[in-house]
Amino acid sequence: MAYFDSSKNRALWEIRLGQLRKERQLRDQGGTGDAFMEAADQQMASQTRVRVTYQELLKEEAMAAERSKRERMARDMERDRTRTQSPSHEREGMRNEMG
Repeated sequence: MAYFDSSKNRALWEIRLGQLRKERQLRDQGGTGDAFMEAADQQMASQTRVRVTYQELLKEEAMAAERSKRERMARDMERDRTRTQSPSHEREGMRNEMG
C-alpha cells in the first residue's frame, strides 16, 4: 500500500472515493449513475477502429498484393527501358553501322 504513502495519491483517491459514493447514492435512490458510462465513452473514443470481418482483411491484403505487383512491374519496365536507351548501347550501334 505504498501508493497511499504519498499525500498527493491519498488526496486523489479520496476524490475518486467521493465520486463513487455519490454514484452509489444516486443508484440507491433509483437514479442512474453516469460515471461509468462516461468512462466507457472515453475508452471508446480513444481507441481506433478494429476491422471486424475476416473478409475485409482478405480484401485489403489482396489489394495490397495487387498494388505491390503493379509497382514491381512498373519498376522492371522502367529498368528495361533505361537499359535499352543508355548512351553506351547507342555508341555500340553506331560503331557497327560505320565499320
